[in-house]
Amino acid sequence: MDKPKPFEAIAAKFGISNESAKYFLGQVQKSFKKEKPPQHMILDFMMIKKFKTLPKPHEVATMMNEDGLWIYPLNAAPPVPEDEDDGYFSEKAPSAVASRRPRPAPRRKLPPG
Repeated sequence: MDKPKPFEAIAAKFGISNESAKYFLGQVQKSFKKEKPPQHMILDFMMIKKFKTLPKPHEVATMMNEDGLWIYPLNAAPPVPEDEDDGYFSEKAPSAVASRRPRPAPRRKLPPG
């Protein structure tokens, strides 16, 4: 029987789709500037670390780099999205500035003719 592909093993372990697992592995590889680690190496590293939940791709790349497994330079970590207040679902009332809408321009009266 064939050995499962790295993305199939990650998908089975973390209960995600094969497409999501492929994307995850690609993001781990893209965390490095030039030299990309093989997917089998990423899978082996993750199995050794015994993650309970799927970590962020850059976290895996950083840990691989810090452990000396893949010593090539890393790209900067992606920015963390900030939570925005949603006026509709937020418990706080929207600010007065945010609730003001611009007034429509007055209609011009056309001359008869």
